[in-house]
Amino acid sequence: MPLLHRPSSDVRVRALALALAPARPHRQPSRTSAGRVLRALTLSIAGLAVAGAGVAQSNACGSLQNNYGPHDYRDWKDLPQIDPVTNEMSPLQLVEGAHFIDSCEALVRCKRGAIGADLDYTLRAFPNHHRALVSMMNYGELTKRAKPPDARYTVDCYFQRALLWRPKDTIARLIYVTYLNNNKRQADAKRQLEEASRQVGDSAFTIYNVGMVALDLNEIDMAVDAARRSYGAGMRHPALKQRLQAINRWPSDLVLPDDAASAPAAGASAAEPSPAASAPVPAASSAQVG
Repeated sequence: MPLLHRPSSDVRVRALALALAPARPHRQPSRTSAGRVLRALTLSIAGLAVAGAGVAQSNACGSLQNNYGPHDYRDWKDLPQIDPVTNEMSPLQLVEGAHFIDSCEALVRCKRGAIGADLDYTLRAFPNHHRALVSMMNYGELTKRAKPPDARYTVDCYFQRALLWRPKDTIARLIYVTYLNNNKRQADAKRQLEEASRQVGDSAFTIYNVGMVALDLNEIDMAVDAARRSYGAGMRHPALKQRLQAINRWPSDLVLPDDAASAPAAGASAAEPSPAASAPVPAASSAQVG
């Protein structure tokens, strides 16, 4: 039975979580558009040495030690479901196939158990699983509970565990910023946003999303800086530009290749209208990433 109510922030938050990585072409056609955009072999000895300290740590939100994993979501999300050499299923596919199917991600029905329990399993095996963090956040909003039904921890704890596991995962941190802002914890959200901005590196997608989230927090100068950096690095998605234009803060000196290319055409059509000039222009569809 489909849900009759969806969290009000679902669309924007889902876009935030899923706009940060290229599509996974090996995904089955039955996957949703969200699944297409964003997605065991054991960790190497060196990886275990690095991760061991983080796994051993614990806080009020429980230990990161787990019967399976934990694994870094970023290491697996863009790899094939089946290893072409060993012909074995990847750790991510093993977990998602059993505990994070499409209907579970959509908070409708999970495969192995209750929604909260399957989301919890996914986030204990992959503490920084971006899409599962989004789903757990939305589930908390849907049920209006800090600790959703059948979840082991509070929503806030799942974010703390993700960032304890991988402090430099900027995507997970940006989703946390959105959660904090939605829950009127603006001071905490701003601190996390500033940390994300320091960690962002040179990824055009991630810088772009820093700008989008900065606008949600009314951090206009940070959003303008992110627009300069992301579009300068080749970002093409128009939403950040459109939002800045709507508040008259789009930098007038920032000219994108598409803007420059369309300028001569616009001038020519003004001087000599073509027969097609009066034809209706189709409405622009919502931008799809990936």
